[in-house]
Amino acid sequence: MARGITRPAPVHFATGALTRVLGLVTIGVPAVVAGDTDGLVVVMAFAVIWAVAITLSATTRIPVLAALTAEAVAVSAACGFALDRTGLIHAAALAVVPFLGGLRKGVRGLVLVILVQVGTLLSVVAALVGTVDAGLLAQLVAGYVVALGLGLLGCFVRNAQASSEELTPYRDARVLLEQLLELSDVLDAGLDAPSIGARVISAFQDAVPATRVSLWVVVDGEIRPLVTGSLLEAPDHGSRTAADAPLDLTQVLSSGRPVVLGSRFAVRPVGVAGRAVLLEGECSPTLPTTRRSLEQQLQAAADGLRRLTAQLDTALIFGEVNLAATRNERRRLAREMHDGVAQDIASMGYLLDAVAAGDLPDDVRPQVELLRATISRVVSEVRASVTALRMDVDANQSLGEAISGLARRLSDSSGISIRCTVDERTARLRPEVEAELLRIAQEAMTNAVKHSEASEIDVECLVDAPRARIVVRDNGRGLGPRRADSHGLTIMRERATLVGASLTIDSSHLGTVVYVSLGSRRGAIRGAPEGALS
Repeated sequence: MARGITRPAPVHFATGALTRVLGLVTIGVPAVVAGDTDGLVVVMAFAVIWAVAITLSATTRIPVLAALTAEAVAVSAACGFALDRTGLIHAAALAVVPFLGGLRKGVRGLVLVILVQVGTLLSVVAALVGTVDAGLLAQLVAGYVVALGLGLLGCFVRNAQASSEELTPYRDARVLLEQLLELSDVLDAGLDAPSIGARVISAFQDAVPATRVSLWVVVDGEIRPLVTGSLLEAPDHGSRTAADAPLDLTQVLSSGRPVVLGSRFAVRPVGVAGRAVLLEGECSPTLPTTRRSLEQQLQAAADGLRRLTAQLDTALIFGEVNLAATRNERRRLAREMHDGVAQDIASMGYLLDAVAAGDLPDDVRPQVELLRATISRVVSEVRASVTALRMDVDANQSLGEAISGLARRLSDSSGISIRCTVDERTARLRPEVEAELLRIAQEAMTNAVKHSEASEIDVECLVDAPRARIVVRDNGRGLGPRRADSHGLTIMRERATLVGASLTIDSSHLGTVVYVSLGSRRGAIRGAPEGALS
């Protein structure tokens, strides 16, 4: 759509219509009271002009300046006609369009409308009235002073409204955040989406016996797993999930009706105001055998989840807010480190270079060179930390792509060979899960680069939502004695716990292997040690 050819905003349309009506009333009331026939004719002319202007602004996409110019010409011509019939200049009519010009287009609109009106009115007056005496000129000047004043008022209103619109999102956000803080103390289920999702699965399985149930949500237009779980032990189907099974979750999402394929099912609970939620799983053999009766039982069970799904929807939105806040804080820290600490350390290096360039005693020079090398190493580590802080998984980059990019950067900066193998299916994990798994992989690779003295690092990333596996192997010297100030392994375990993943670390003199497994039963993912799947 071309710029300037949009219909006016509702507030602009209402203001314009009200301004024209008030102008018409100001002109018409004296004519009606005085019973002035010629004045009533003039009023009818203005009524037609403004009725057409209001109708066109509501039904067509005329450029704003073009519409204002046409209206200014029509109003000025009507004022010239009125001057010829009544001998009066209708200042109220002359002020309407300048006010609208200032309101819609600011000073530019005001100046354009004033110039068009002056030119048109003088031309009409010269053609109809002839000479312009001092009294008539005084009326014209007074009328346009009023028009200019109202036009400037329109400009002021426009600027005030623009400033208010810029601040409105922040005011609204503040009100909502205050309400969230007040509500957080009284929410009986909290705001943890996986915990509420587990309650949804449990409540559903109370109504429908099922050996396996997974809860999926729609994120960025993609169906992603939230929780996988069951009350009964599910039969082993290898690594098959809803992503590669013939059960079509998108069909349930679009139709809203349960889908049954053999013993497998998918159903969409109702009552969710925002995020779409899907339940997918496998029925118990004790369920009804007919397809119709099974669909009815599934839908009835899903309909009974209204309260829980409302809680889940709120928790999902809160999770998105929390994730956005975390990303913003990481970027802020990255900026502070880059513009603060990194620059200060680099400046120290330059000063040390200047000192080293001078005459130094032979016994001091090796220490200065060691200090310079230490500063260079610290600067490199800070820059790597800044890069890591800015690394994230977004809608256009999968978890595997993010891990591959991180491995490539670490390999380039350290000179250590890092091989990365990625195997991903189409379905993705939730954003917060991908973010935590990326941080675990980042910490594992960074530790291997910094502390293991390894010459090779192998990274595997397998994603088959709702399951995932990340393995980081190095051929270094293994984990040394734990330092009191070292928190890397603890943080990795905390991140794994947050997303319901298991973390296992095997270390020996032949190297270290970090296994992260998400959503897998023992033995469901091949190639991981027994402890990694516990």
